[in-house]
Amino acid sequence: MNRDRVNAARASLPLPRLLVSMLTSGLWRHPGDDVLQNVAPFIRDPLVFPGSLDLMLFNSGPLSFDGQSECEAFHEYLGSKVEERDLPWIDIEKTIYIAYNKWPGDDVGIALDFRPGLDCPRIVGGDWHSGNGLKHRLISRSFDDFTKLIGIANDCEDRG
Repeated sequence: MNRDRVNAARASLPLPRLLVSMLTSGLWRHPGDDVLQNVAPFIRDPLVFPGSLDLMLFNSGPLSFDGQSECEAFHEYLGSKVEERDLPWIDIEKTIYIAYNKWPGDDVGIALDFRPGLDCPRIVGGDWHSGNGLKHRLISRSFDDFTKLIGIANDCEDRG
């Protein structure tokens, strides 16, 4: 997988307006391990909520090696080269990690998955603990719903 080409494809994806607002105002932050454990109990490793799109793009993978169009161990593929698949797979050209593993090698995170539509990406998370490699699971059908689940949407509305 060519990281530069993948990053160019991802950089053109339209971030949800609420995420842009939260990044700009500094409200995009970790809600606490206990909150994340309730929302995504399959993610057992600590996560970082980055404060910029650049950090999100930098930490969005791919996890597999250059030259591959798909990788079963990480359940990731290049949508421009492989027929579209649904979860537990992700198309790394249509995925941006909005939270990622704190410790190198944990290879987990929470991502915007744009396959359902550019105007309303769903939220998925990485699960290493179900067996057979990294599988991606649905957390929320939209970013706005996700911020409500983790309790940070109200902060943005209060400052609105």
